[in-house]
Amino acid sequence: MKTENFDAVIVGGGLAGLAAALEARKSGLNAALLCKSRAGRSGNTLVSGASLSVVNGDRESGDSEALMEKDLLDSGAGISDTRLCRVFSMESGKALQELQDCGVTFKDFGGKPLAKQPPGHSAARYFPSEYRNLPYTNRGLALTVPLAEKAAGDGISIRDRMTAVRLLKGKNRICGLLAVDGNSGEPVFFRTGIVILAAGGGASLFAANNNTADVSCDSYGLAYEAGAVLRDMEMVQFYPSMMYEPFRVTISNPLFGDGAVMKNSLGEQFLFRYSDSGNRATRDVMARAAWREIVEGRGNPKYVFVDCSGIEKEKLEGRYGELAEILKKYGIDVSQDMLPVAPSAHFYLGGVVIDERCATSVRGLLACGEAAGGLHGANRLAGTALAEAFVFGKRAGRTAAEIFRITPDAPPAPDEEMRLPEFRDGIPVSELTESLRNCMWRSASIIRNSDSLEKARQEVDRIGSLRGEAGIRNAREIVDHFSLNAMIAAARMLISCSMLREETRGAFCREEFPETMERFKGSFFAAKNTDGETGFRFVKNSG
Repeated sequence: MKTENFDAVIVGGGLAGLAAALEARKSGLNAALLCKSRAGRSGNTLVSGASLSVVNGDRESGDSEALMEKDLLDSGAGISDTRLCRVFSMESGKALQELQDCGVTFKDFGGKPLAKQPPGHSAARYFPSEYRNLPYTNRGLALTVPLAEKAAGDGISIRDRMTAVRLLKGKNRICGLLAVDGNSGEPVFFRTGIVILAAGGGASLFAANNNTADVSCDSYGLAYEAGAVLRDMEMVQFYPSMMYEPFRVTISNPLFGDGAVMKNSLGEQFLFRYSDSGNRATRDVMARAAWREIVEGRGNPKYVFVDCSGIEKEKLEGRYGELAEILKKYGIDVSQDMLPVAPSAHFYLGGVVIDERCATSVRGLLACGEAAGGLHGANRLAGTALAEAFVFGKRAGRTAAEIFRITPDAPPAPDEEMRLPEFRDGIPVSELTESLRNCMWRSASIIRNSDSLEKARQEVDRIGSLRGEAGIRNAREIVDHFSLNAMIAAARMLISCSMLREETRGAFCREEFPETMERFKGSFFAAKNTDGETGFRFVKNSG
């Protein structure tokens, strides 16, 4: 088996991973960045809105670090990690200039960076990058390509099509990771005392999602098997307005802040039935409302609609021109036509437990971006995911350098044997993965109840019992087999925590428990026990 040595290894080639790698390299570390597909051109940053919500330093905005922190905590519905919210609020204001220093440009409006105010934000602080020369559905390239080019120029060892499949420990600390070369199918041992998990989340656990295909709970599977603690794994954000036909595109949440409204097949602006905020309600309320309208027969039949006709023409053309252009190619006039939309799984709010330094419960293991939980609590505000990825990616890189300075000695040998599963015939891994995603969407998605969760538990157990019979015929299926294992682990944590949380809070909804309960103002933590089972504990949030 090939062995390579690095001071730190970053897993994930999106915004969080690139930010972490650049900061680690800036601190003098010999760093490698492993990407399941292609660094800078993959992961959820690619299909994001390419916009960051950060503290707006313009005095006229009325924004402040304190106001940002309050908005985060209010959105998180009482279970956010207050320490992470404080750090984010204090450091996010620097992100635009730091990204500009890396070659990223932002939209200009009237001689200033364009700032929007999506629902849930108390100030205009949502800054779109300049992506007009990029495909609208891949506008996140505006952020990642400049960073990837800088990473290559700075001497970071970028390994595309290299998938981490197991974290290795020795003497109770990280000592490396086992990866699969997607080109040759060969195993590679990366020897290192520091690993940064930045491989995204796992909303693709659900059949209806707007994530990229290469994001499949890998961060959670790696961390769980290594013994790390995870939190809030029942918390998933569902985007309320995903267009599936005639093509797939997310209908941007800030449109509602500028005057767009959601209507059902009867032409009713139904959101006021669910919230006094109406069309400026937060995503969790909007997603549940759209789901109910469709399920209860007021869809057409699979969708509700977004009506943008109330947005001033100047705003619509100036702020959403790229969306208008791509819709026009399909014969849709955004200023007049109703846009058919439905909810989709969007962002995993839970994740690996980290402290302010991005350190996990496993020595030498760090996490950042959507891989980590705690910042968003039970709901997430628009634009904070990419800002989080950059802010905490940089933090993880700095922490890696601090750890290396304290323990520069070579990591110990792994405690366990390193090998990949043998090739074999059997059930296609893709078949089991599809069954898992369909099951989770049907029974454990936007609105859950005890019966649906029990059905999900039984089906996930059935799929888990069959994974040993899954065929592994090539390198791709080795990677897919690992992803399936990670998804099963995440699904089981989601189902168990959902059964334990007998309330509705933020993006989480138990149908038979519609109220938010003070006794559940806290987080469920999950970790693998020494007997191989998952243990759960609940901790009240004192913030």
